[in-house]
Amino acid sequence: MISYHKLKIILLLIVLSIVVLIPDTVFGLLLEISHALFEVLEEGFDLLIENVFHTGTHETQIIVFYVLFSLICYGLYRLWRASRRWYSSFKITWAQQKSDAWLYWQESSLLRKIGIVAIGLTAISFLIFWHTMM
Repeated sequence: MISYHKLKIILLLIVLSIVVLIPDTVFGLLLEISHALFEVLEEGFDLLIENVFHTGTHETQIIVFYVLFSLICYGLYRLWRASRRWYSSFKITWAQQKSDAWLYWQESSLLRKIGIVAIGLTAISFLIFWHTMM
C-alpha cells in the first residue's frame, strides 16, 4: 500500500508534469474557471442586492461594483501582508542555502567542480535547445 506521503509526492509530480508539458492549456483552463466563478459571484450579488434593497438594474450594478472592488482590495491587502512574511522567510532560507552551497563548493575536489559545471552547462544547453524547438 502506498503511504500518504508518497501519494502526495506522486500527485504533485503528476500535476507539475502536466503544467510543464501543456502550460497554455492548464493556464487557459484556470483562467476560464476563474472567470466563470467571478461571473457566478457577480450574478449572485446582483440578485441578492436587487431583491433585498429593491433597486433598479443600474443602481444594483453600481453597488455590486463597489462591493466586488472592496473585496478585491481586501484580498490584495491580505496578499501584500502575507508576501512580506514570505519574503522575509525566503531571504533567510536563501542565505542559508547560499552559504551551504558555498561551503560545498569550497570542500569539493577539482574533479567534482568540473563535473558540476559540466552538468550545469549541459542542462542549460538542453533547455535552450528544447525552448528553440517548441
